[in-house]
Amino acid sequence: MLSRDLIDREIYGRLTEQIRKSKCATTYLFTGEEEEKKKALARAFAKALNCENQSFDLECTCDICRRIDDGNFSDVTWYGLDEEINSLKIGQIREFIHQLGLKPVEGKTKVFIFNQAELLTPDAQNALLKSLEEPPPGNVIILLVPHARNLFDTIISRAVEVKVLPFKDEELSQILIDEGIAPSEADYLARISRGNLKYARKAHDQEWFEERKQWVSHLSRDPISFLDQFTSSKRDQALEVYDFLIEWSRDLLVTHASGGRSILIYAEQLYPFEQLVSQKDFDSLFELFENLTMLRKSIDENGNVKLTLTQTQVVLERFLKT
Repeated sequence: MLSRDLIDREIYGRLTEQIRKSKCATTYLFTGEEEEKKKALARAFAKALNCENQSFDLECTCDICRRIDDGNFSDVTWYGLDEEINSLKIGQIREFIHQLGLKPVEGKTKVFIFNQAELLTPDAQNALLKSLEEPPPGNVIILLVPHARNLFDTIISRAVEVKVLPFKDEELSQILIDEGIAPSEADYLARISRGNLKYARKAHDQEWFEERKQWVSHLSRDPISFLDQFTSSKRDQALEVYDFLIEWSRDLLVTHASGGRSILIYAEQLYPFEQLVSQKDFDSLFELFENLTMLRKSIDENGNVKLTLTQTQVVLERFLKT
């Protein structure tokens, strides 16, 4: 999947219009949960700021644009690309401050992109703030964060926020299909990931589609015995099971309310869902959803996994008998 296919064209158009009018800010916050979209937009903006042709064409193949795509252009610097890091420390900010004071080497604008900027330590944020107060001309700083509140208010006040929306289901499904994933699985991954490409790819790599198909089939046949297979689960797996149970109960509510498959996560289970909800009222379905949500929260807050699974079996038995 080429990065240009991940870019919100409307936002990109607004950013390039700022370049045309020479009204670019020095610091931007790209906010939103979709990491791949933010990174692709930041890379495209860096290219637009430095492109030899200044055409703002996302398919430009000039030397500078190709090198920015390849990550070997000296005037575009990334921080926080390692997904395993726990923090961005003050040492990296000191290196950034040194680079900030230098003139562009090859391009027109030096661009500094902080991926996972929410990992900036308090000391690092304080050091960064001093640079944002009066940055030298010829620099653009882009901070990629899930939410503006992840950073100090003093940093937010000195930046222009650009909200990057998650993918729509159909957009994400098409991206996954283009990456070679079967359409039925791509549709499922798009629904469960809520527009998050990284999450969808992880779910594909871990073969969630086939596993969840087996789970939902088991639940439809025999909800009571479903949890027996997880009695020795570790906390992380138990949380995945509860996420699935909440999705399942949510689909029951949707089936009762609308009777259609278009917004079901497990759309292929419409008929079993219809059979089950035909015997239930909305209040009992909503109570099940709430109970499963609370039980999931209990495990998330370090509750006893085995005890919580036992309580969940009681909840399912009561639901089926009412």
